[in-house]
Amino acid sequence: MSTNIPWTVRQGPHGPVPVYVLQFDARGTLTSPRSLEALVEDARNATDLVVLSHGWNNDWLAATSRYDDFFDHLDTVLRAHPPAADRPFRPVYVGVFWPSAALVMPWEQGPDIAAGGDGLVGELADELAVLGTDLGPELSGELHALLADPALTDPAPADPEVGGDRADLAAEILAHLPVADADETGAAGARTDGPALRAVWEDTLARIEPEPVRPGGIIPDDAGPEDTPAAAPRVAGFNPLELIRSGIRLATVRQMKDRAGRVGGAGVAAALRRLADETSARIHLVGHSYGGRVVLSAVCNGPWTGRPVDSVLLLQPALSAWAFASDVDGHPGGYRPAFDRVRNPVITTRSAHDLPLTRVFHLALRRRADLGEAQIAGLPPSRFAALGGYGPRGVGAEALQIDRMPDVGQHYPIGEHAVDGRYEVIGVDGTWCIPGHGAVQSDQTAWALLSQIRAAAHADG
Repeated sequence: MSTNIPWTVRQGPHGPVPVYVLQFDARGTLTSPRSLEALVEDARNATDLVVLSHGWNNDWLAATSRYDDFFDHLDTVLRAHPPAADRPFRPVYVGVFWPSAALVMPWEQGPDIAAGGDGLVGELADELAVLGTDLGPELSGELHALLADPALTDPAPADPEVGGDRADLAAEILAHLPVADADETGAAGARTDGPALRAVWEDTLARIEPEPVRPGGIIPDDAGPEDTPAAAPRVAGFNPLELIRSGIRLATVRQMKDRAGRVGGAGVAAALRRLADETSARIHLVGHSYGGRVVLSAVCNGPWTGRPVDSVLLLQPALSAWAFASDVDGHPGGYRPAFDRVRNPVITTRSAHDLPLTRVFHLALRRRADLGEAQIAGLPPSRFAALGGYGPRGVGAEALQIDRMPDVGQHYPIGEHAVDGRYEVIGVDGTWCIPGHGAVQSDQTAWALLSQIRAAAHADG
């Protein structure tokens, strides 16, 4: 990681642009306070702050490279469509860096480490690192010992009950994970037990249709349009080893989602409140994948007493499609408060090419009480269907659905008449220009942000 303050200075089409990176730990604690201090000072002279949050990334290089790429596209559209001549434009760019991990789903092939003697402990190293933070040293040690047991991976165990016992034990250990935070549908987490948790694993594996074998994970941020995996069916049935492997990976999905919420609701929220209180710069938030949860949690968690954020752009958000709904089982969607805390409509993309968010997300994020949930006829697969796969649901007239994401130079109806004079959320279908979950750095997504920037400047007069 870098200690440069700012991280870098870009030579944009309208002059130098400082770029800061704010770093947070797994609990949402800011670990780069000097960067925030310098950012606040720079922001006093800025007209606009653009704050980006990544989703699943392996390391610092992956996250910062994605930010660089997005800013390159933003510079491209700025050259072709400069801000209005009668309004100054002095931006500062900010990247959020939070500890995330690569994730491999049950049908996917992880690295072949068994020959090196590390077995499942090596294969699931990223997942175990994520879970270890919340399990604590004792339970984490028990899980490592379980996975290191040679009997678990013996292709012809002397006792066929051994594997089943190990699967039960793994479920009992993972049942001690902290109760999940309230999700974006507003549903609070609930304590589970080993048998119920194992039932979720079995039900998920039974529901998974033949899927492509991918080298990455459920939300592989680095995947691009060239990453078109060949289809390969899941092996019929599943053994205890498969149950344990998939159970650990499903637990990681939940824990990483909760981590994104903690990072946003704690550290990022505090930084945004300070920027809103101490500067007059317009604030624009961009979140990709679980980064959408980071930025929305920053806006929606807790009291917000300062001026509103100016815009939010969600690129293939790994969130429930009902996150903004007016009613979900008698209460509003968990991120509906954004409508009162963001000046302009939230823009959110979806794409039919996003395999994780159209076919997997609603399975991976279920809790034990969701096994018997009825399918919603004619609608997405379930109430847990992803916003980035199916667009906003349950919002009614407050949402505008655009069937084809506007190309560069085409009009975004920001601020046009709907409820109380404007739409609250604009869902755009980016299937034509977003060929995969991770392929969100483009001129079209940069144009969406620039449209928000220009609308905010116009509203300020």
